[in-house]
Amino acid sequence: MIDIHSHILPGLDDGSSDMRESIHMLRLAAKQGITQVVATPHYSHSFQNTSPDQIRRLCREVQETARRQMNTEILIWPGQEIMYDGDMLNLLAKRSILTIADSRYVLTEFLPSAPYSYIYSAMREISLEGYIPILAHAERYIYLREKDRVDEIKSQGACIQVNFRRIGGKWYDSTTRWCREMLRSQRIDFLGTDMHNIKERRPETGAALEWMRKHLGRGYLSKILYRNQQKVLADEKI
Repeated sequence: MIDIHSHILPGLDDGSSDMRESIHMLRLAAKQGITQVVATPHYSHSFQNTSPDQIRRLCREVQETARRQMNTEILIWPGQEIMYDGDMLNLLAKRSILTIADSRYVLTEFLPSAPYSYIYSAMREISLEGYIPILAHAERYIYLREKDRVDEIKSQGACIQVNFRRIGGKWYDSTTRWCREMLRSQRIDFLGTDMHNIKERRPETGAALEWMRKHLGRGYLSKILYRNQQKVLADEKI
């Protein structure tokens, strides 16, 4: 599996606190079959943001440390999870913020309360500039759940990512039902761990994989776990 949403880099945001925790998370991820991870530290005005060069450097450091300390090699790719605002496209044009692995794909988030019209307009705007927006943890946006809205977002060139932990496990609520409905109808393009630490937000894929293997076809499952991510890293359309 390839994880395109993680907070694995130490000391940058609300994710890993230090290198030791980063390696611990990678060990957990590797045991679950994850072989490549895109590091996506937050970019927003509420964080002390990090330069692209520092993110790339930390990716190399984490990957090298993991190679030394783990029996299994795991690849770390640079990216960011970008909180959309009016300056986002300008920052992308100046290369002040990162796409995923220097591709056209941009992991984009909003406040959970963001109006649907705002998300729709943002996805359209990003696409018109030649990027491919990936809507991060789409299950959080309550206004996206009304009929046909996911299809409308996707019609503007956006891709949809949901978190593993909301598909199966200790939660089962309206969010879980929505995620499963979207998966059954093959509207989801990517899954991500959104791992932050080794406690309450650790990489957890087992319960979600158990449900998906029972209810989804093998071809679609391969796409959302690995093949679509490969295309992102190669900067190809999914």
